[in-house]
Amino acid sequence: MRTGNFEKTSPKKTNDPSTTVEPATTLHDEGKFLRILTELPGIAEEKIKIDLENHATSVTIIASDTAVQYKKVITIPFEVRFCKKRFSEGVLELTLEKTNPAPHLTIV
Repeated sequence: MRTGNFEKTSPKKTNDPSTTVEPATTLHDEGKFLRILTELPGIAEEKIKIDLENHATSVTIIASDTAVQYKKVITIPFEVRFCKKRFSEGVLELTLEKTNPAPHLTIV
């Protein structure tokens, strides 16, 4: 049993470059904050679009270049607002602040 962390998802790929790929993503519940790590290999930072409105309960990440398109929709069980973004070596890190903090989530 893991406490305070969401499960990591693995990428889903096909051989068709026009197909959307779901990137590997890990979520970490850190009390007042939620940290999302998404692997986007081969993508330039300016090709990443993040859709999150204040007090949202979902995040959509879309990134694409000529060879691949990544898309990840993450539903969050509490309201969050954007806090910080970092992109380094093909990994997007988003830090979101819980606007109405809930207790740590437990994943069984």
